[in-house]
Amino acid sequence: MNADIEAYNKKQAAGDKKICDLLAKTIDSALKNADSKIWHAHPVWFLDGNPIVGYSKQKAGWRLMFWSGASFDEKKLNVVGKKFKDASVIYTSADQVNTQDLKRWLKKSIDIQWDYKNIVKRKGRLQRINASNPASKPARTPMTDTSHHDQRIAEMTFSSVYPHYVAKVEKKGRTKEELDQVIKWLTGFDNKKLKKLIADKATFEDFFKAAKLNPAARQITGVICGYRVEEIKNPLTQKARYLDKLVDELAKGWKMEKILRSS
Repeated sequence: MNADIEAYNKKQAAGDKKICDLLAKTIDSALKNADSKIWHAHPVWFLDGNPIVGYSKQKAGWRLMFWSGASFDEKKLNVVGKKFKDASVIYTSADQVNTQDLKRWLKKSIDIQWDYKNIVKRKGRLQRINASNPASKPARTPMTDTSHHDQRIAEMTFSSVYPHYVAKVEKKGRTKEELDQVIKWLTGFDNKKLKKLIADKATFEDFFKAAKLNPAARQITGVICGYRVEEIKNPLTQKARYLDKLVDELAKGWKMEKILRSS
């Protein structure tokens, strides 16, 4: 669970926290490639920058809202927005949360999306994102052609990037030790080897040539720096983006067991 969302849930009264924890854990499990954060003071999950689902405290209870839920054709999502395509359900106790319904809605939320990400650009007009038609996706689609970056990444030294990794995670309250744990999980290096490669100013090409990539790295998916990592063709560039994605997940507050793809 995202650290900020976990902290948000802990602030709630016992009964409310039970609702929040159940919702957050179920959403995390179903939307494995989603980014999550506190957005407009409430927990929200995003896919490629598009808001998907979130929950907030209302007078009537806890409102679970799907931004595109009005198109799910689900009778239980009966609190429908008047202006956009959102639909919600209200819970007053954790016992009311039907996880089978919730998992079905979350599955639909991946395939059925309206493009809120570009709503300002379109002057308030929503456009449906058709999962089967890439041309209908938001303007900034993930890139798969990395040819113009491959040589630059190969020649870049790991030691020149490592301080930026450290700064990024520490700014978000994570530690250098956690960063090193993530790097060692991906590469199979121990502390001595990692320090030597940094001291020797190894290029990314030499860095990953010396690595024994964790087999679970194939489970690393999603978009980083505009690229969908599982679709990158160049093996070295893909490994470098795997590392970028792991660092990004650490900075976003993911729990270590989720970052390390623990079963």
